[in-house]
Amino acid sequence: MKTKKTSRKTSQKQGPPGKPLPRLATAAEEERFWLSHDFDEAMEAGGEEVVYDPQATRQARTHVYRVRLDDLEMSTLQALAKRRGVNASVVLRELVRAARPTKTGGNATK
Repeated sequence: MKTKKTSRKTSQKQGPPGKPLPRLATAAEEERFWLSHDFDEAMEAGGEEVVYDPQATRQARTHVYRVRLDDLEMSTLQALAKRRGVNASVVLRELVRAARPTKTGGNATK
């Protein structure tokens, strides 16, 4: 099914770049939102091509530390990692970084 682009463009809004998307409560609200916005000009304008290089910011880890956890501790760690969508080692590494003293003498997070 084809639609006329000219009639659609006049009724659709374009949000400012960098503006956060609204929180939508229902699928119907989300559908109305996306149907009321026009992305044709942005898509046609293109922009610079972004090439994903997964190793670009990765630093080699030089130390490995084994930690013994009981079943409850392990399931808690795995649940934290799953909730955040990362590996358990990432959760542990971030906990260590958060506890690291800063230059002013306190912890990184308070």
